[in-house]
Amino acid sequence: MQKEIDRLINSYRNNALSREEAGMLAGWLEESDEHRAQFRECLAGREQPASAKAEREWARFAARNKILFSVPEGVNTRRRLFRRYVAAAAVLAAGICAVWFWQGVPAVPDAGNGTEIGAVQQLEYRTARGEKLDIVLPDGSKVCMNSEATLTVDLKFGKATREIEFDGEAFFTIAPDKSCPFIIHSANNNYTVLGTSFNLQSYAREKFAVVTLHTGCLQAQVKKDVIILDPNEELQIDATANTITKRAVRIDDSIGWIEGRLIFSGHPLKDVANKLSRYYQVRINIHEEIANLQYTGMVDRETLPEALRMISETSPVRLSITNIDGEYFLSRAKRK
Repeated sequence: MQKEIDRLINSYRNNALSREEAGMLAGWLEESDEHRAQFRECLAGREQPASAKAEREWARFAARNKILFSVPEGVNTRRRLFRRYVAAAAVLAAGICAVWFWQGVPAVPDAGNGTEIGAVQQLEYRTARGEKLDIVLPDGSKVCMNSEATLTVDLKFGKATREIEFDGEAFFTIAPDKSCPFIIHSANNNYTVLGTSFNLQSYAREKFAVVTLHTGCLQAQVKKDVIILDPNEELQIDATANTITKRAVRIDDSIGWIEGRLIFSGHPLKDVANKLSRYYQVRINIHEEIANLQYTGMVDRETLPEALRMISETSPVRLSITNIDGEYFLSRAKRK
């Protein structure tokens, strides 16, 4: 049971709780003051006392949602309310997460937990929400990681194989080596390159991936399908809709995020919402009725309200924008 609770708390810290998981965590937190104290300690770090910032954030969270702790035991209202607010509190978790993330430093198990450092087989690089990170792999390949990304490298990398695990968005510049292809495993898809530069957006939880080839040649394997990309081509993989789309694009649009711009050229609104969530560090939800509508436009340092208003006015349908405790919900606006 404790392992499952640890997993739920870790998902909460990473802003990756599903609705079902949020309900499970809420139920556990309801059970006792001890559980809520343990939750706060986990947010502040297992081995360290809560930081002043964590204490302040927790106090704000508890004060803001004190109704959740005041309803008598056995009343279902509290459970329903708490589930609503656990989801809404994701933005608070995102603000705290930066304190505990690796901040781009390879993750190595603590020698004090019984694991020998010499037994480590992988290095892991992570970026927090709102953070970018440049790294150079042992073979000389360069990776510029966008926020909330994870890259895992085997310590044998470059000796016989060049394979990595990746979740997130990054611009890759791969060092050429014809005898040893570079392979990326990401969200059940595989990407094979020799000496290539490309942008890969592949967050497993979003079930929507985009790879844009800048130079060289890239092979993507999606289940049983193998697709070859040439420069100036983009591949969109929608696992929810079970579709694969290849098309010619302006490659510079794919890396606008490096300079702080978001450029959309025929991307579904669900992808627009996900990118805005990372860019503005808030949670933005899109109604499934309009999630796959195609949008073209650009966000260039506008405030979030300005960006949402602009997208509403230029999207295929007029949008209704609802802000509930800092969490945004986009849907089709009703006709007057």
